Amino acid sequence: MSKQTIRIPAHDLIQACERLLKKAGVPSDQAAVIAQIVVEADLRGIESHGVLRLPAYIRRVQAGTMTAKTEPRILRERGASLLLDAQHGFGQIAGVHAMNEAMSRAEKYGTGLVAVRNSGHFGIAAYYAMMALPRKMIGMISANAAPSMAAWGGTIPLLGTNPICVAVPTGGDVDIVLDMASSLVARGKIRLAVSKGERIPLGWALDAQGLPTEDPAAAMKGTLLPIGGPKGYGLALVADILAGVLTGAEFGSHIASTDELSRNVSAGFVVQAVDIAAFAEPAKFEQDIQSMIAEIRSSPRAKGVERIYLPGEIEWLKKQERLEKGILVPDSLLQELGKLANELGVRLEWLASGQGDAS
Repeated sequence: MSKQTIRIPAHDLIQACERLLKKAGVPSDQAAVIAQIVVEADLRGIESHGVLRLPAYIRRVQAGTMTAKTEPRILRERGASLLLDAQHGFGQIAGVHAMNEAMSRAEKYGTGLVAVRNSGHFGIAAYYAMMALPRKMIGMISANAAPSMAAWGGTIPLLGTNPICVAVPTGGDVDIVLDMASSLVARGKIRLAVSKGERIPLGWALDAQGLPTEDPAAAMKGTLLPIGGPKGYGLALVADILAGVLTGAEFGSHIASTDELSRNVSAGFVVQAVDIAAFAEPAKFEQDIQSMIAEIRSSPRAKGVERIYLPGEIEWLKKQERLEKGILVPDSLLQELGKLANELGVRLEWLASGQGDAS
């Protein structure tokens, strides 16, 4: 399998994703949003949740297990809270809609919480949490996912990587964005290693026999390991309760994976926006946050450590670099996109002409 990568400008990738989605039947306005979010993951260095996922999304639409047009429906509403049904649509559209609703309620009540069920995979959680930042709000999100991790002490996958994300405005160039899976790594990183033909580090996953493995294909058939042992298992369980049981979505072993085309998408998530002004003077809040950051940055560093980063800062730096230099796309993914484009009758000029810089 080729390990060559090509640098593609972010704009070209967004345009390509948008065209493919529209050809698959996704409305133009929604295709633009989905494409933006998909490429944002690659810009931030979360390739496991980026363009790599696009073919699976489109295959689901073609199979009829995910709707091309996403129309979130209100099921329950009470003051600051709202329950939505994504009706088996794109998680990206449901996620943006949910956070907008949460922020509107936060402006009125100080906080807003929106729960969503029957949603497709929504990519990176950080995108939705970060929507709150320009409005001087704290954004939070938790979601469930297809089973890929055993309960602590168990041997079969029952829980997903179930991410938790919190975005906090700092008033500086870099905001604090904690975006983490409850497993040691997101399953998408295993999937990415398969597509690149690479090995994975020991300690990431177990094979189907419960043995440590460096083979990503074997890991896909086995289980991921939780972050922090039983603590990561506990986080995954609580996230699944909030995103799945509470919302009325599927949960635990019942959630279909992105690549499983025979069942409707049915994951869940909860988003929350907190208006800082409802609890503190925004200027004072930012002053205190900056004081905290300065203390962290100036604290003594361990041997060999050149810089102490904030949560989300490395992703922010990657985005600046990739906006300037382009996004490295594996040749295997380019081939898959090319095959999909041919099937849909879409001409992607940069694929046809071999544009991009090999790396």
